[in-house]
Amino acid sequence: MKIRFIFFLTLIFFCIFSAVSGCTESNDRNSGGLNESLKEESQQIAGNYVRDLGSYKTYNLTEPVLVESTNLNCSSCWQFVYKFDLISEKDHTMVDTATMTVTIIEGEVVDFICTQGNKY
Repeated sequence: MKIRFIFFLTLIFFCIFSAVSGCTESNDRNSGGLNESLKEESQQIAGNYVRDLGSYKTYNLTEPVLVESTNLNCSSCWQFVYKFDLISEKDHTMVDTATMTVTIIEGEVVDFICTQGNKY
């Protein structure tokens, strides 16, 4: 008798728990908006990082232009490529083009690659 009563209470508890817990499946529309928001925030962090570099502040001629953005293997991992013109550090009469690749993971700059070359 006690076993049936315990089984009955367990069954009722399980049914109530299932009804109250609701659906736990993720909604793709919401995660897409979140991912886009993370991308915009990461892009802003990367752009600020480029603008705060000493070589950019000293030698820049044009604003950095975003030429490529790539989503890496996680939802908060991005790589951004910026290009801009700057005065050559070797010969101040020449103009170089800088290409800067900034990798952002979870809102932090984790990698930075800069290449400079003669524009003409």
